[in-house]
Amino acid sequence: MKPSEDLGGFIEESFDTAWRLHGAGRLDEAREQYEVVLALDAEHAAAMHYIGILLHQTGRHDEAVACLQAAALRAPDNADWRNDAGNVLYALRRYPEAIASYQAALAIRPDDAQLWNNCGAALRETGRAEEAQQCCLRALEAAPDFAPAMLQLAGLYARAGELMLSSRYECMAYVLPPHEGKSRELLGTSYYFLGRLEEAAQLCRRWLEEEPGNPVARHMHAAYAGELTAAAPAGYIEKRFDDYADNFDANLVERLGYRGPQVVGDLLNTALPGAAPVALDILDAGCGTGLCAPVLAAHARRLDGIDLSENMLRHAAARHAYTHLEKAEAAAWMAGRAGQYDLVVACDVVIYCGRLEALFASVRHALRAGGHVIFTAEAARDDELDASGGSGSGYLLHPSGRFRHHAAYIARCLEDAGFVVLALREESIRMEMGQPVPGLAVLARA
Repeated sequence: MKPSEDLGGFIEESFDTAWRLHGAGRLDEAREQYEVVLALDAEHAAAMHYIGILLHQTGRHDEAVACLQAAALRAPDNADWRNDAGNVLYALRRYPEAIASYQAALAIRPDDAQLWNNCGAALRETGRAEEAQQCCLRALEAAPDFAPAMLQLAGLYARAGELMLSSRYECMAYVLPPHEGKSRELLGTSYYFLGRLEEAAQLCRRWLEEEPGNPVARHMHAAYAGELTAAAPAGYIEKRFDDYADNFDANLVERLGYRGPQVVGDLLNTALPGAAPVALDILDAGCGTGLCAPVLAAHARRLDGIDLSENMLRHAAARHAYTHLEKAEAAAWMAGRAGQYDLVVACDVVIYCGRLEALFASVRHALRAGGHVIFTAEAARDDELDASGGSGSGYLLHPSGRFRHHAAYIARCLEDAGFVVLALREESIRMEMGQPVPGLAVLARA
């Protein structure tokens, strides 16, 4: 063997040793071996590249960048090394240089999703949001299931105020496997948001196989599968709102533009024109965190609140507006309190009850003659009822998990229960998926 071949073998053996030491975290020994290689062959690109990585790891950043860039010049077809250099420059917040390095890598390997995503991140940090979005979209063209690009897009669109697009990409990332450790309720909601209802229903069927009595799985399976039920299970309502209570007001009012209290206030002014005396016994049925309490308290001699969620009631109590709060199911509570109230308010209650006859009978039982009921509902269109098979029932279970009712069905049920309908108007009280949810605001007199 020629001496030059012996030297070449020794250099490569030294590099292999350095690389293994580097991988084992023995950085000082690795650096010494890399330096041996470079002392014998100053043009050894791999040693130059990896000692650059090592120098960055040990805080010698300027030297690191110089080595990485020199190595890249000696290996013009190596996209990975340019990506590594970009990552180091990104970590050092030298974003324009990082962009240039990523773009050089993309010139070599234009179908690499990770490279596009990295370039997008660097562009984002320089304020070039639209270019960053385009990079992420190119990443998804290359790899449609590339979660990092989806999540980066979600953040970019959120910053731009495009919350629907942001949520869409968040959901797309969340439903990607593996599903182990992920909330099945959130997975179902994500499938629903994406319009993938059959997958949402399949998820709930598997959930029910594991937990046959789970009320959330049972109710949401019915919603996603287009089944018609009489009401949401009490366990579903209790579980959902116990979980949501701590962030309920912020999510509902700030993110979903909830207008329930305003609508209740408008209907109350209709029921009590002029300067109404503060002398009413009022029941806030399904009071939740007490969002309607400020509107009702001004007219109340007594203000009672009931709800199925203990955690919601805890927040309602903190308002110090209620005479009495109790964990109870609305219809059963009112059935046992004949003629005790002048006003029953049920904001966002009937959306969890499909059939309304028994509920309205209980409301009428709890009201004094001439008393009023005020409530909100979600509105079902004729075509929705026909498509869901609920045209004969007057209501449907929407994939959101909430019931929607036809105005004519509500009016008929109220009249059958002994009410005179004073107002039944279309009024949206919340947003969902960036659109107003069709709603109804109702006032009736006993």
